[in-house]
Amino acid sequence: MHVREKRIGGQPCYEIVEEAERGTRTGYRVVFSLGNEAEPEAALRRRHANLLSLERSLQRFEPLRGADPKIARKCDTLNHRIEREKQKLFQLSEAIEFMAQTPEERDQTVAEPGTIGSLKLISNDPASEAPPDELDE
Repeated sequence: MHVREKRIGGQPCYEIVEEAERGTRTGYRVVFSLGNEAEPEAALRRRHANLLSLERSLQRFEPLRGADPKIARKCDTLNHRIEREKQKLFQLSEAIEFMAQTPEERDQTVAEPGTIGSLKLISNDPASEAPPDELDE
């Protein structure tokens, strides 16, 4: 993984990308979009500041939730945005940790082919899990 710069409308836009070999070509999969921040740590700090701002807004509106349906909807929207921001913070911190690893450490985190055990199929039907003598009752 590495940080890639793209130009959109003449403005730089940065992304954490992962290389993927596709035949003779090398493609890139976007892991996380950093926006106009070139450094992932700066983007992490900015996202954390956004999360704190959303939580402060929710604390201001929460006591007034029952007074007006509009405020209740605003609180629900803020809760949804806070959860989404937490998920993005987690994804970004995971990508930063992966980029900080040495190539040897990265190889250890990837599963070797054939090391994954066989899967056992389980039925969703509760009658199939019960012993045959219990089905007659």
